[in-house]
Amino acid sequence: MGLFEDIEAKFNELEDGRYVVRVDGFKRDKTITNMNPIRWSLSLMNDYSAQLPAKFSHIETNAGFQILLRELKSLGYPKPKSAEEFEKILNSLKGSIVEVSVTTTNKEEGYREVKFLRKLY
Repeated sequence: MGLFEDIEAKFNELEDGRYVVRVDGFKRDKTITNMNPIRWSLSLMNDYSAQLPAKFSHIETNAGFQILLRELKSLGYPKPKSAEEFEKILNSLKGSIVEVSVTTTNKEEGYREVKFLRKLY
């Protein structure tokens, strides 16, 4: 074990770009600020040694909710008319193969954004 093993993951980050992933699922996670964003479970489809950053959808805020609706539209889904329809759409994404973009939005803090771009299968 080395002196710097705690930062090993920083050397295995994906470069900014587009990637193909499988949507394995999602859940609502409570944060330290008592928000409940959606935490997506995504698996890279190609054999990358690097790790995909976590994708969160902050649906409790108006802006975050609208961002997710735009992403769902780009995947081919209509705007849901209710919370129940919204949940059905999200559940139907499980097992889907989608293209995502990974972008570093704050280099100083290392914030990485993952966006759904299009549904492939």
